[in-house]
Amino acid sequence: MDTTLTGWRPLLRRQWPIAGALGFMLLVELSYAASSRNGEVLLLAWLADALVALIAVVAPRRPVESALIVVCTELGLSLALRYTGVTHWDAVSGMGPVETAAGMALIATVVRQASPPRATVAVAGIVFAGIVSGVVRPGGNLFDTLASVAVPGMLLLLSIGTGVYFRARDADRSRTVRSAINSAQQDERLALARELHDVVAHHVTGIVVQAQAAQVVAEQDPLAAQRVLPYIERAGVDALTAMRSLVSSLRDSQMVGEAGASDAATTDPVADIRKVVDDAAGAGMPVYLTLDLPRTLSVELARSVLRVVQESLTNTQKHAVGLTAVRVAVSTADEMVHIRVTDDGKGSSAAPAGGSGGYGLVGMRERVELLGGRFSAGPRLSGGWEVHAWLPVREATR
Repeated sequence: MDTTLTGWRPLLRRQWPIAGALGFMLLVELSYAASSRNGEVLLLAWLADALVALIAVVAPRRPVESALIVVCTELGLSLALRYTGVTHWDAVSGMGPVETAAGMALIATVVRQASPPRATVAVAGIVFAGIVSGVVRPGGNLFDTLASVAVPGMLLLLSIGTGVYFRARDADRSRTVRSAINSAQQDERLALARELHDVVAHHVTGIVVQAQAAQVVAEQDPLAAQRVLPYIERAGVDALTAMRSLVSSLRDSQMVGEAGASDAATTDPVADIRKVVDDAAGAGMPVYLTLDLPRTLSVELARSVLRVVQESLTNTQKHAVGLTAVRVAVSTADEMVHIRVTDDGKGSSAAPAGGSGGYGLVGMRERVELLGGRFSAGPRLSGGWEVHAWLPVREATR
């Protein structure tokens, strides 16, 4: 059951207008009972009304059960008044104002919260108790005039309509909350997928490429494996570090990519980009860097710039054939960071290292567009491949 409706503090905050109105009517009834010559009997009737009012206030916790208790209370009160012959303060068909108002509130609550079959039973019970009150109690005027039927009918329809309205509003709110939760979960999954692909897959791809290259030249150059082992070791350590950072972020219930352990590599965008390029050069890629970037970018922007460069180099390493030069240019102009990565590959590998999931370009485009930038990638007219990204500059706040 929804705790926003049944928790004690939220319940009291939501029900105080009903409690205040019923409390005021109870005070008026109490003064009437005190001044009546049948004060003792009316005082007992007032206690029954107070019980009904209290149940109406706390009804959201157990709406159907509350309705059944009120039905029993009303039937018992009607029989007691019939036995004593005392006329209750009549408001609607033998029922007092507190009973009428509490019954309306209770019907609205039952219709709002209970399932349709249970709500039907509860409302029918309350209506039955009202009919009995109009027939059994002294002074009851049920069926005497058209107004004696029309007024209770209108109040009943008003109560049911109020419950239906709030039920529909609660359903809309629940759908909105579920949609927001699903959207947040999807954003977290996409962020995790991008980090896994752009960070961990980058290092693993380097390991696979170097291992494959060492195998190819092993027969002609027995020392080739020894030369690539330091790079493979370093890439493996970096991959493990990235994985631990992601796991740490998830265990700490942080969004993947928020400032924290996983952002340790984006505090200095210039140094981070240089490291990525140096790692690629150390793996044998002929890469050339042109860098003109401020060191005070926001964490989100610095991370996205780094990941675009990193993923572009990973794609080149996996796919390009006959490569002689890869040029990476990162610069700022007109309040935009421009990233351009080009290669002069003569073709594309039919079987790229580690396979190709097709998510690299998708992830880069998502990163760029989430920050309000533009992204394009495709073959060059002169041969090779190029990646362009434009991101609005957001300087880090101090």
